[in-house]
Amino acid sequence: MTLTGRKTTRLAHRIAGLRGWRVHLLAVLAGAFGVLGQAPFHIWPASLLSLVVLVWLLDGAFATQRPIRAGAARAFSFAFGQFYAGLYWIGAAFISRGPEYIPLMPIALTLLMAGLALIWALAGAFALRFWSLDQRRIAVLALSLFAAEWVRGNFFTGFPWNLPGMVWAPGASVSQSASLFGVWGLSLLTLFAFAAPAALVGRDRFWWQRALPTVFALLCFVGLFVAGHNRLSMAVTKAQPGVRLRVVQSVIDQREKWKPENRNAVLAHYLDISTKEPLDGVTHVIWPEGALPTLLLEDGPALDAIADTFRDGPVLITGLTRRELAMSGETLYRNSLIALSFADGQPRVETVYDKHHLVPFGEYMPLSDLFARIGIKGLINYDDGFTPGPAPSSMQIDNLPVFSPQICYEIAYSGFTPRDEGRPAWVLNISNDAWFGPTTGPYQHLDHARYRAIEEGLPVVRSASSGIAGVIDPYGRMVLRMRRDADRAMDAALPRPLPATPFKRHGTVLLLFLAGLIFSLRLLRA
Repeated sequence: MTLTGRKTTRLAHRIAGLRGWRVHLLAVLAGAFGVLGQAPFHIWPASLLSLVVLVWLLDGAFATQRPIRAGAARAFSFAFGQFYAGLYWIGAAFISRGPEYIPLMPIALTLLMAGLALIWALAGAFALRFWSLDQRRIAVLALSLFAAEWVRGNFFTGFPWNLPGMVWAPGASVSQSASLFGVWGLSLLTLFAFAAPAALVGRDRFWWQRALPTVFALLCFVGLFVAGHNRLSMAVTKAQPGVRLRVVQSVIDQREKWKPENRNAVLAHYLDISTKEPLDGVTHVIWPEGALPTLLLEDGPALDAIADTFRDGPVLITGLTRRELAMSGETLYRNSLIALSFADGQPRVETVYDKHHLVPFGEYMPLSDLFARIGIKGLINYDDGFTPGPAPSSMQIDNLPVFSPQICYEIAYSGFTPRDEGRPAWVLNISNDAWFGPTTGPYQHLDHARYRAIEEGLPVVRSASSGIAGVIDPYGRMVLRMRRDADRAMDAALPRPLPATPFKRHGTVLLLFLAGLIFSLRLLRA
């Protein structure tokens, strides 16, 4: 054994031998350190090192009198650090909402991170049920953590944020594999590959058995890199004829925006940045989610001002809040996207989409009675919150290819975009990232949009408030990108889509194949 190998073995034994509060402190720190692999850093070796530490911590749990309980506790601590470091920016929404919400921030964040970490705790317990100190434990852990991430992303409203596979910068070579098996398949392979080096320290009889997971991981990712590089080298993107988009990104303080006395100023600001450059040749102007602090369809003066600005010109596509009267007599509020045309200066509604996947606590209150009793209130501007719209659908307006409207974090859901006959030619994502200030949140949000482009083979257009607006081609590359603090509008052509990707056609089958391949490594005997 080399000197480096002996040092690594000693380090692994020291980590596995930790007990008491030290083991949980290291687990929290390792989990938090791994977040450097996510946007905007994409330092993927940090994520690799953090998972290696987790394997060795679980080796230590295996040596305790109650290994399953110890495994659950250590996985919980690791995940708590990981989620807190990766999702701390949610706390900025409390600050943006107002001083009275700030005391709730640490309570709400801690409860959220603990709830997410509980899912990983179950994965840790399950992994320890089938643990061993040989190379087979790598497959066990990868499959267990992948199952935990799947639950996190699809159950209890679902929150598939910062998935393991997203450590690979979207638009680069490795990320292109998302067109085959999606970000979920890439996440499964990443979990296995990043845990694999821990097996170099183990009780396998032969050295090649200890090296097997690492060799398999290297072969996989070298193959993904080469295939992705070739895909990008042959990439050709063409523009849709007759379409010129003006994408608007605004920077408006949330607390100032919602003051009644500032409504006219906000509208004037949007109209100003939308028309600083001549509108000649522009076919559509795109404003972000909830652009105006008013019920626009009921605000005659605001509609008149917009109609005067865009008279006989481009169609305006904007996010807005609207209300409607239900058959029961109840007033419902919707977070919507709407397209308005202005022939002869008269505003006409071309299409409306109501957001389907609402944000818990931000747009509606789950278990509202329970949280009200303990003094936790949501960040909702309307007392009863928003009402979700029907299932996602593709939409079309004149002079524009069919598109999938996706508001805010709807873009985070793999498979949200309609398929088969309803498949659109592009995705329109509007968002209000101003809630989260100068944090990592808006950068992570952009990465989700870029991965959806790769998975679907569709261009994505983003308009954001204090986020990162731009145009993404079907390979996840930024054709147009504005800085997070840019307060401006930019024009861009709309890229054409690619044919339906293998992920879109056979994603589930390919994902199951990957899971079966990794499970087969668990069956190998030491």
